Amino acid sequence: MSAPFVDHLTASPDGSVLVWKVYQRGLYNLYTNAGGSVHRVTPYTADEGLDIDNVHVLPSNDAVIYARGGVGDNGGGDNINPASIIPPPARTVYIAPLNGGAPVTVGEGLDGAVSPHDDKVAWLYNGVLMTASLHKNGATYTVGKGEALAIRGQVEEFAWSPDGSRIALTDLRNDHSFVVIYDLAANRYVYATPDFSADQSEVWSPDGQSVAFIRTPGNRTNESFYLDPPRQPWSILVADAATGNARTIWTANRGVGAQNYQSETSSQQLWWMNGGKIAFLWEGDGWQHLYAVPSSGGAARRLTNGGFDVETVAESLDGSSLYYATNEGAIDWRHIWQVSLDANPHQVTAGAPFNQWGPAPIAQGQLAYVSASYNVPPTVMVGVPGKALTADLTPADFPADDLVQPRLITFKSRDGLTIHAQLFLPKTPGPHPAVVFDHGGPVRQMLAGFHYMDAYTYLYEVNQYLTNRGFVVLSINYRSGIMYGHAFRNAKNCCWWGSSEYQDVVAGARMLQKRADVKPNRIGIYGLSYGGLLTALALARNSDIFKAGADIAGVHNWVYDIDLSAGHQVGTPEQRQVAYDASPIASLNTWTSPVLVSQGDDDRNVPFAEGVDIVTRLRDRGVHVETLVFPNETHDNQIWSDSVRRYQAVADFLVRMLM
Repeated sequence: MSAPFVDHLTASPDGSVLVWKVYQRGLYNLYTNAGGSVHRVTPYTADEGLDIDNVHVLPSNDAVIYARGGVGDNGGGDNINPASIIPPPARTVYIAPLNGGAPVTVGEGLDGAVSPHDDKVAWLYNGVLMTASLHKNGATYTVGKGEALAIRGQVEEFAWSPDGSRIALTDLRNDHSFVVIYDLAANRYVYATPDFSADQSEVWSPDGQSVAFIRTPGNRTNESFYLDPPRQPWSILVADAATGNARTIWTANRGVGAQNYQSETSSQQLWWMNGGKIAFLWEGDGWQHLYAVPSSGGAARRLTNGGFDVETVAESLDGSSLYYATNEGAIDWRHIWQVSLDANPHQVTAGAPFNQWGPAPIAQGQLAYVSASYNVPPTVMVGVPGKALTADLTPADFPADDLVQPRLITFKSRDGLTIHAQLFLPKTPGPHPAVVFDHGGPVRQMLAGFHYMDAYTYLYEVNQYLTNRGFVVLSINYRSGIMYGHAFRNAKNCCWWGSSEYQDVVAGARMLQKRADVKPNRIGIYGLSYGGLLTALALARNSDIFKAGADIAGVHNWVYDIDLSAGHQVGTPEQRQVAYDASPIASLNTWTSPVLVSQGDDDRNVPFAEGVDIVTRLRDRGVHVETLVFPNETHDNQIWSDSVRRYQAVADFLVRMLM
C-alpha cells in the first residue's frame, strides 16, 4: 500500500497546464507540470486523513484552487477529524501558486471556483454560496471579504458564466430543487421556470446567454425506500439567463432510462458543444450512451452505440468532440475513446494489461489521462502511446515483480446469469485456501489491476497481498454493479428486495470448491461496506462454505438502516419482512464461522450501531468474534496508517483461520 495513487487530473482552461492529486503513505498533495517540470505544489507532510478535492486550475495558469479536509452529516454536521487534532480542522478552500509559495486561505467550505477573469472567487460554506474579490500582486493572490448570497435553500452546485458576470446554481429545498441564475453586478437572481421537481446539473452556453439543466421528479411525501415505482421521465431544459424563462428541449422515454442515472465518477452530466448541440448521457437502450440534442429542441442523436457503458466524459478544448472512458470492446477494462457530433467514435487508448481513465484534453490537440496495470500504479500520461508525466514516487522496494496478473473469468450463477470476476492465483503450486472478495457500492466494477477509486486500489492491493501469502482470491463483480448495462445494475430482488446478488457470491465459492488448486473446506470471505454486508450474509447463511470472514463496515439490518435514512418508519409490514429476511441478522442462528468486525465510529455511510448490534448478538451466541475499532475514523479510513493496520489485521485473521 506504499504505491502512489493519482487522482483529480485536471487541465487549465486553455489546456497548457496540468494539476493532479497524489496520495502516498497518508500524504495528500497536488503536483503540476507548470513551468516545464513536474513538481509538488502543496506543502502537506502529515498523515492526518485530510483529503484534497474540488481541484481547478485558475485561468491565469499560475495557481490552483482546492479544498482540504472533510465534511459530512454524522448527526452533528461537524468536520471529520480522524487524527483527533485539537482544535478540530475545518474544511477549507485554498489557492496555491503553482511555482512555489504558501497556499492562501479563501475561506471555510468547499467547491471553490475562480471566475474566468480571475477577479472573483466563489465557494460553498454550509450550503451558502460565498463570493469574494480576488486580487493578484505579482505571484501573490489576495482574497477579499466573503459575502453570502441570501437564498432560502441549500446551494448544492454552481457554475460561472463564460464572462464571469453570472453564476448558475442548484438551490436544494428538501423535496425539490430549483436552478437559479445570479447576476453579480445587479445583485439579483431569477429562477429557471420553477416547478414541482428536482433541477440540477446546470451548464452554460458558450455565449453565456443560456443555461441548460436536468429536471427530474421531486421526492414524494412518505416515499418508501422499498418501492421502485414508475416515475415521470427526466428532461433537459434550456433557460434564458436574463429572465429565467425555460423551455424543455428533450424528454426521456418511459421505461428503461426514464429515471436519470448519474455515475458517481462523473460530476458533469451535460456538455454544451459547438454548433448549438447539448450532449448528455442516457441509458434509453439499456446501456449508458452519449447523445446530442439541438439546444433549440428536437430529436436526440445517439453518438455511441453497443453493449457497453460510458463512464467519465470530458469535452475537447474546442467544443467539437468528447473524450470518454468506457468498457467498449472490452467489458472488464477501461480505455478512452473519442466521438464528435458525427457519431463516429474511435478508440484513443488501448493495450491490456493497462487500463486508462480520467481523460483531460490539453493544448495542441493532445490528451492527458491516467494509466495503470496489474503491477504499475496509476500514472499520469500525456499523448498516445503516452509519456509518463508523474514524478517517480513509487518506492524502490515496491514489490511490483511479486504481483500476479489476475485472470478475467466468468461463471454462471444459480439462475443462469453470467457473472464476471478476477481470479488471483499464487505463484506457488496448490492446493491453496481461498478468499472471496466482494466490492462495495454495490454500484462498482472491480478491474484486473489498480483501480480509479482510491478505496478500491487499496483493496486490490490487499487481494494481491493475500495472494502473495498463499490464497487463491476471487474478486466478484456481482449483479447490481456498473458497466454491464441497466438490467444488470437493476437486477430483480437485489438489496433489501431480497439479496438476489448473494447467489452470485455462493456461485463463485462453489466454483472455487471445484478447482483442483483450491482446498474446498478452506474458503473465507471479506469486504468493505456492501462487501461487508455480503460477508455477513455469507457467514450467516453459509458457514458450511465460508469458514471465516472479515466484515468491514457492513450493513446487517436493512430495516434499521432504511428507517434511519428516512428518519421515520417506512414500508408495509410485508415489505419490511422482505427487507429483514434479506439481512444478515435474520440468519444469525446458522452463523458459526469466526469473524473479524472492523469499523470507524465516525462512519458517515453505515451507522456504527450496525456493528455494535451484530457484535453483541454474535457474542451472545458464542460465535468467535474479533474486533478492530477506529475512534473518530470514517467509513473506509482516512488515515493511511489506520488502513494499513486494518488490512494487515484482515490478512492475519484469514491466515490464522484458514491456514
